[in-house]
Parts: sequence; C-alpha cells; structure tokens
Amino acid sequence: MLQQEYIRYLYEKEELSINEISTRVGIDWRTAAKYATKGDWSPVQNKQTRRRPVMASFVDTVEVWISEDYLLPRKERRTATAIWRLLKNKHGFTGSERTVRAYVSERKKELKNGQGEKYLELDHPAGQAQADFGMTHVVWGGEFKEIRSLTAAYPFSNAGFSVPLPGENSLCFLYGLRLIFEMSGGVPRKIRFDNLSAAVVSIGKKDQRVLCELFVRFMLHYRFEAEFCNPGKGNEKGSGENKVGYTRRNWYIPYPEASDFAALTLELYQRAIEDLKRPHYAKGTQMAQLWAEEQKALLPLPREPFEPVVFKTIRVNKYSKVKVDSESYDLPGAKVGELILAKLWWDKVELLDHNQLCLATFPRPYTLKSKPIDWKGHFAIFVQKPKGARNSSLYRFLPPAVHNYLEADIEAYRDRLKFIDTLLNEDYAMDFIAEALEKAGGSKITDQAIIWHLLYQLSNQDASLGSLDDTYSPSSVKHYLPEVEEYDRLMPKSKGGEKDATILGATV
Repeated sequence: MLQQEYIRYLYEKEELSINEISTRVGIDWRTAAKYATKGDWSPVQNKQTRRRPVMASFVDTVEVWISEDYLLPRKERRTATAIWRLLKNKHGFTGSERTVRAYVSERKKELKNGQGEKYLELDHPAGQAQADFGMTHVVWGGEFKEIRSLTAAYPFSNAGFSVPLPGENSLCFLYGLRLIFEMSGGVPRKIRFDNLSAAVVSIGKKDQRVLCELFVRFMLHYRFEAEFCNPGKGNEKGSGENKVGYTRRNWYIPYPEASDFAALTLELYQRAIEDLKRPHYAKGTQMAQLWAEEQKALLPLPREPFEPVVFKTIRVNKYSKVKVDSESYDLPGAKVGELILAKLWWDKVELLDHNQLCLATFPRPYTLKSKPIDWKGHFAIFVQKPKGARNSSLYRFLPPAVHNYLEADIEAYRDRLKFIDTLLNEDYAMDFIAEALEKAGGSKITDQAIIWHLLYQLSNQDASLGSLDDTYSPSSVKHYLPEVEEYDRLMPKSKGGEKDATILGATV
C-alpha cells in the first residue's frame, strides 16, 4: 500500500509521467498506470461488512487516540501495536493484536482520503497558522491614511493577531511575523502563505519555488515550516483570508488614531486578546480556552530574536551624500569616495563606517498614501439621516472650518448640512468649501451668498492676473471683505421699528 501511495504522489503532486514513475519506482509501466490513475480507493464492496464485535465498546477510545496523534509529530504517534497494548493493559481489551491493527489501518486510510467525519477537524491541528497581508485605513497625523496589516490566523482556536506596517517588502514582512510570534508566545509549526514576493522569488516547473535568502534564514531561525498556496488559489488559506476581513471590520473600525506603529501595534494586540473572550464559531468553547490549549503546541521562541536587516555597501559622492534605494542621505563628516555600509531595517537606515561604528541613523521614507473621502456620497446620507450624521465614522474627518460651521447653530444644523450637500453636488471640493468658510468667518457667517461668491472666486482665479503689480490699492482695500449685516443699519425703520421697504425705495 505504501508503494501505491507513493506512485499516486509522484503522479499527482510531482506531475511525473507514467514512464518516469515506472523508471523511478522500478516497476512495469502498466502497474504504474494502474495506481497512478486509479480513481476509486475505497475498500472493495464485497468485503465483510460486519463490524468487529470485540472492538465495539472501545471504538470511541481508539478514535480519540488516532485524532490526538494527528496533532503530534509523527515519531510521537501511537502505533497500532501500542494502541493494542494500552487497550489490553489499561482497559481490559480481550481481542487480538491483529483485530486492532486492522481497525487502526482502516481508520487511518479513511482519514487520509477525507472519508471520515473527523477529517475536517484534523485539517486544522493545533499549532498551525495562516498569514496574509491586507489593506486598511487609519487616522495618521490627523489625515486619513492607507496602511498594510499582516494578519495571522490560528484555525484550531480561531485566535489571530494583526501587525500594522507601512509596506509589504521583505523587511516589513519578517518584522511583522516576528512580532506575531512574540504576541503568540511561540512559533507555529507550519504557516501557510500566498506566493508573496517578500518570500518567493520565483515559481518554476512542477511548482518548485525559489525562496528569498532572508526568508529562508528566518525559517531556520524560528524552525517553522512554510507552506504556499497554488498560484491564484488564495482560497486555500480560507481562515487567513477571513481573519484579515474580520480584523479590518472589527479591530480597525472605528478607524484608530496613530502617529507611530509601535503604539498602534500595542492597541491591536489588546484588541486581539479581548477578542479571545468570545465563543468559537463552530466549537462553542470560549476561544481563550482553545488558545491556551493551542499555545502548548507552539514551538518555543528562540533565545535571541531574528534581526531582519539587509546590508549594502555604498560610496560617498562628491556632495557628501550617499544614495540608498533611490534616497539620498547627508553625511557631512564622511570623505568623498569613502565606502559606507548601509544597514537597512524595516523602519530605519543605519550608516556605518569600515569599523561598523554608526555614523548616522535616518528613518526610512515611507509615504503613506492618503485616502480620498467621498464627501458627496456621505453628505447625501447625512441629509437623509441628519440625526445619525454625527455618529458616522468619517464625520470627525471634516475640515475644522466645515465642522465648526455645522455645529455652531443647532437649530440650523439640518439646513447647513443641506447647504454643504448642495455645494458638493455643484462639484466644489471639500477643501475649497473649507477655505471659503474660513475666509467668510467660519461658523459666524449666516449669508450663504457670501460663501457662493468666495467659492466662485477661489475656483475661477486667473493665474495670469497674479503677475499684475497693484501699487495703488492699500492692503486694507485689497483684502477687504464686506460685512453685509452692517448695511442693515442704513435702512430706515418705520414707527413700529421694522425696516420700511417703501421708504428705502424712496430714499434710493
């Protein structure tokens, strides 16, 4: 049977031809073809269907042992003989060793072929993980920014951890994995990934992968096994994909505010621990209990953490600068032509001299992409649901001038929402609206005509007129903004105290 399975493996996994299998195994090609293309591996139908009566009361015990063994390294699993001895010595089993061996062999075949009901549980043993990058948003320095998140899922317990990162390069990737191991208190025995460029250089024939040297070193340091999905088959790590979506919806909403990755990482770790208090979606047991059990199956952390760094030798140019990955750094104390060693971390660059003494340290210049907000779409919702507008996840991102304008007058709140909505539908950008409100006096302005006028002025500025040198008009006149309310004082009033339009017309 072992040879038959090997033939099947060569045909399905390594994609060898029938002749190649025949040569490698040393068998006739007809025999190779028979087992390579065999479709039905189930036990023959005419065999004896009677269950072994002597095993009846011990089946549950053996099933538990077989299931447990799949969670252990192969060399620590019970053999059929060991199972028979345990049954005989501790449970009063009176049957023969042959009976136990036959039953254990049959059950293991069923589990391997996916026919047993226990197979789905064994598909995700404790101590295995799936990892994937995702894209999410945060409030960074008061702006809506796009970042990456490396998320690891543990399917057995449904636990997971997420690390925010500025990019998906190999240094960010390995640093994120290291933090996940430290959060987990151990290292998963096996991790499934996509064919991400941070780990895989290329994929050749027969699914042979060339891995990045730094990633291989990382694997050896932490002693885990990497497993990769087939190209374009991200569904092969469904737990990881689901966890990325879950963390984005539950841990990154409402959008967290951050100014550095360390603080944001700590906040997400606390949310991950808090998340363990809920019950497992399928097992019903609290996830914290399952996670405590799963942690026992993790590999211990090494004494020293891995340092994901890359070294590059560069030369100081005539401007006393060095160029690293298209970025220039000043080294005024270095000699022109001197060789410098650049030590690249995920978040910084260290420049070292020939004695590896640090000359300078610079932050790596990641540019977090700003995420434009569809204010037109959101204000359409705000107008329909004004009571809930303030509870929108994006309401707090309104420019201060717009926010103050809306909040200054509670009674006029709905009307002001509609006014901003009207401006947006006229294709005025939110920045223009904020600038016009700022110039008009912000929340104090009550005449919408002034805002319309300022918006027209801002959006129709003639750049050619900017070069004219106006030396006659004083600055107080150039930048004068009339206050319409002041003109009301000039309007005559009737005896009742109200403005008299007739008298006003006569005066004019």
